[in-house]
Amino acid sequence: MFAITQLLGIYSGAVMLAAALAVPELREMTILPQVGDPNEPATALTSAFILIGYILLGAAMVLVAARLFKGMLFFQLLEFAVISSASSVVFFSAAYSLLGMDFVSAVLAGIIFGLALALAKLAKVEAKNAAAVISSAGVGAIFGFSVLASFGPALGFLAMSAFVVLLSLYDYIAVFKTKHMIEMARELSGRQLSFAISAKSLPPRKEGEKTEQYVERAMREGERLDLGTGDLSVPAMISVSAYSLGANGLVYALAVAAGSTVALYILLRFVSKQKVFLPALPPICLGGMLALLAVKLAGL
Repeated sequence: MFAITQLLGIYSGAVMLAAALAVPELREMTILPQVGDPNEPATALTSAFILIGYILLGAAMVLVAARLFKGMLFFQLLEFAVISSASSVVFFSAAYSLLGMDFVSAVLAGIIFGLALALAKLAKVEAKNAAAVISSAGVGAIFGFSVLASFGPALGFLAMSAFVVLLSLYDYIAVFKTKHMIEMARELSGRQLSFAISAKSLPPRKEGEKTEQYVERAMREGERLDLGTGDLSVPAMISVSAYSLGANGLVYALAVAAGSTVALYILLRFVSKQKVFLPALPPICLGGMLALLAVKLAGL
């Protein structure tokens, strides 16, 4: 699911960058406010702090809501808004690129299918992982596209790199120091919301064990792993921002995705064996950046 998110994010980001060449108005759909000269490195670095501000504000809102609202309605509305808006980016890209729709029609198709996915998750909790994957890919694509549209390839990658460093630092503090990330993860996972993907291992079935007994034992003994959507979308942001670094942009983007996936595999094996809660972003992003560095050093 992580790898699929990365590929969908790269694809959607690449389509948006290509569409922006034909439809310049698309560049106005950036999520970053203009706070200075876009040709200045200081402005690009300032944008990283603005993005972190978005994250901190969102985390504070979710944490307060989790403590105030014990029901489902507020969180279902929040989930609906996130899924419908973020996944529409992926559906727009598919409609524009694969179906050959014009820009306006592709935007409308993206909105319609985004709403349909959000409704499907609202109706069926089994759509949780699919909704999380598609919406996370959309978030990665729109964030990566935004920094590139605002600052261009070089400064855009600088802004994204600074954002990743700050976000990884925040992830570390939120897990090991304030521990509010653990509280949010438990609150959201308990409500089966699409702010994380979930996987559960099942023990082998014993010979002669009745179905009812096996299901009960599997629910009790099965090991569950959850990975937040931020851990899916941020590596996709890096991949999209790396896509414009040169003629071999696709190679750079795929290298980030591959390095992130390998780092996640190692992390999950460690977490599964040690039974601990760890911040995923630092090792995942480090793996992606090291893979990109290796490709660049190889002369590609």
